[in-house]
Amino acid sequence: MTSIRCSCITRMLCNLYAALYSAKDSRTTIHSILRGDNVKRLPVKKIALSVSASVLMLGTSATWAQSITVAVAANFQGAMVQLVNAFGASGLPFSGSSFTVTYGATGDFQTAINTALAAPGGTTPYDLFFAADDTTPAALRSGHPTVVQVPFRYAEGKLILWSKYGPNVSTSGSSGFTNPASYAYANGQVAIANPVTAPYGTAAQQVLSRVNAITYPGGAYDAKFAQYTTIGTTYTAVNASTSATTYPNVGFVAKSQLCDSSTGAIRTPLTGTYFEYTPATVNGNPPHDRLLQDAVAIRGRAGSTNAAVDAFIAYVGSTAGRAIILKNCYI
Repeated sequence: MTSIRCSCITRMLCNLYAALYSAKDSRTTIHSILRGDNVKRLPVKKIALSVSASVLMLGTSATWAQSITVAVAANFQGAMVQLVNAFGASGLPFSGSSFTVTYGATGDFQTAINTALAAPGGTTPYDLFFAADDTTPAALRSGHPTVVQVPFRYAEGKLILWSKYGPNVSTSGSSGFTNPASYAYANGQVAIANPVTAPYGTAAQQVLSRVNAITYPGGAYDAKFAQYTTIGTTYTAVNASTSATTYPNVGFVAKSQLCDSSTGAIRTPLTGTYFEYTPATVNGNPPHDRLLQDAVAIRGRAGSTNAAVDAFIAYVGSTAGRAIILKNCYI
């Protein structure tokens, strides 16, 4: 029977495997294994196979633990946190990957991605982009077809008017928003996301125009509104209100931001009142365009692995992933 002497690099691994085959009783401790005490020499073939198996397992683990960077529209923050955590606990290929997630306005991400890709030799700062609309991913795909992949639908959002300490909006019929002509809003009392960069801000702008005949911005009631960069900062501003005189205490927010993800419904108790806009027509039109939310993979970031990105995309679209999204009040 031929034996092999372990090198200094592989000694610990060889001894551990040898102990598994030759330890005589339970008195064999980890210290004795590492020292090589009471360990019988093994045939070259058996140790070679054992070491090869260990190297293969270590290599596979290292390959599957990749780095993924994601840009996410602010409305989807709660759901994304849950998706990343659930994927990490799933045991699926690449579930050991680390995620760097940035939340912000869809329009701002579009600008950043376009700028990066347009630079000489430029590469994307993000592997994945979850937008709050369907037009932005389509535009990125059209502008950079060699690296931006085909967009896919991951959710449809809902717009909510939340009045934390303002007028009762739950009894305002189909309009939701009480017209400033009949309610004396204070300056800056109503929060709205920037319609240029935030799709939920665009939806709120459409509600004001179609339902209330209010032009924003550029109309007679501009002073009544406080504009924020994202739907995330819009919600934060309203949520920070503590009274009927701390503004803004009314705002157009995402339903997901008021959602109890354990029930898939608006959380209770909820301070104040709310109005949920539906596709039902008002004055002959839907109150706002549907908030169809698409995502897109972008290839080419240094250090990224396409297979890891695709594995996460598959999880988002799986039964488990869809369940998380629905529980966060998306449709």
